[in-house]
Amino acid sequence: MADARDKALKIIEKDNIGVMATVSGNKPVARYMTFYNEGFTLYTITDKRTSKVEDIEANPHAFILLGYEEGLLNKNFVEIDAKVSTTDDQALIEHLWSSYMNAIFEGKDDPNILILKITPEKISLRGTKNTEVESVDLT
Repeated sequence: MADARDKALKIIEKDNIGVMATVSGNKPVARYMTFYNEGFTLYTITDKRTSKVEDIEANPHAFILLGYEEGLLNKNFVEIDAKVSTTDDQALIEHLWSSYMNAIFEGKDDPNILILKITPEKISLRGTKNTEVESVDLT
């Protein structure tokens, strides 16, 4: 049987659209985002002029939910408590780029592109059918 680490990684690799919550002032704000992963490290591309970038600059803590699908019972999902850093590294932008981003940006060289690097501090594996929570070993 797969351990919590393997289960969580499968969810992260398969279900790449999720919710990222940041803190704006003293209130949480949640947004749907598309994530790319390298192991448990997540990346997402955003516009550097957004309020979420301002939120992260003021408070780098974020909370991510991945894997839940409405109407599916007994489905595992992950909760990720993380710190977020930013980069405009062009090689990373090239690596993460997909064609749908052309509808948002002027191309890969758009000066407003920013990558959010999400480094997990804690990952929990949860299920919709039971209340058991499994901690994921990040070492």
